[in-house]
Amino acid sequence: MFKEFASESVGRRLNFLFRISKQHLRREMKKLGVGEGDYAFIAILFVMDGLSQDELSRQMRVDKSYTARAVAKLEKMGMVERRPDPDEHRIKRVFLGQRARDMELEVFNVLKGWHDTLVKDINPEDLAVIQAGLDKMIENGQSALGLEKPEDITDDSLFRK
Repeated sequence: MFKEFASESVGRRLNFLFRISKQHLRREMKKLGVGEGDYAFIAILFVMDGLSQDELSRQMRVDKSYTARAVAKLEKMGMVERRPDPDEHRIKRVFLGQRARDMELEVFNVLKGWHDTLVKDINPEDLAVIQAGLDKMIENGQSALGLEKPEDITDDSLFRK
């Protein structure tokens, strides 16, 4: 029963892909002085700078306390800075610090390089099908868990403010 299922399990493949990706990114980001869990926050802020900590938590699908600890650590490193929201002073917005801005190209090259490694020898049509299938699996999983869908960071309407 499990033997047959293991050969077709999408979850098993995704888990393996996640683990090898994490291993690679941990190694490469360490060279840049960025911690294992920190690069994802920085990458989101490169796309959506100025999110509140709650919005960051939703985007990352992590709890608020994890985000608070990560942001505090990144702030001490000079990677981010927190500023009060001009309209709601109880909300702190998180912005990239100069140190992170200075390494944007290096972080991009690591992430894009790994992406290129993973999709090597996959034709664009097949890649589009794979991405659509993964998006649908994410949607199915979120629906099954009753989770709201975070904003799509590829949606350019997010940048029209």
